[in-house]
Amino acid sequence: MPDVTKFKPRPQFHYLFLLLLALSISVTAQDRDKEKDKGLEKQSKRAEASGRGNFVKVEGKVRCDKPDPEHSIEVPDRPGHVLMISKRKCNWTEPLVVMGAKTRGGVAVSFTEKMEGTLHVHGFEVDTLDDGETLTWQSMGQVLAEKGPATAKGRWSLMRGTGKFKGIKGGGTYEEKLEANDGLELELEGVYDPSEMVGEKK
Repeated sequence: MPDVTKFKPRPQFHYLFLLLLALSISVTAQDRDKEKDKGLEKQSKRAEASGRGNFVKVEGKVRCDKPDPEHSIEVPDRPGHVLMISKRKCNWTEPLVVMGAKTRGGVAVSFTEKMEGTLHVHGFEVDTLDDGETLTWQSMGQVLAEKGPATAKGRWSLMRGTGKFKGIKGGGTYEEKLEANDGLELELEGVYDPSEMVGEKK
């Protein structure tokens, strides 16, 4: 019988495990995002049809620094197929205004698949507002170039908030500009529904 205590996993098995885990997370997240987008669209259509919609329009512009840190793993099936995860610091140059509070700055973490010259990006951003509370939103989109300047379009949706923003729902679309120095800027527009938020409940 072989001595299993002397067995050491090969490094490629470790990377393969990480790769499979990242792909699993990406597929699950994309499926979840599609369901959320469908739900938001149906909710909006129902509200418009009934005339009882309580949606508030929002728009803003946020700029994020180049990634720090950033990690990548090559997928050995074809040249240029890479999975990346990165973190960025962000500041709102034109803040979103939610119930009178303005977004100031935050942290964005994204998972990106680079394949055949296209970046498929799935990101999360946690922003602090000027009243001290936070909002978390997620985004999904594609960038058609590895380096800037390049542009992209995608969707974003609110996930959660703290304090009076608990229960917030909403989302919309965004346009992104990837700068040559790997910084990026997003312009967002959309709506939020305050009806389920703690701050709006009597």
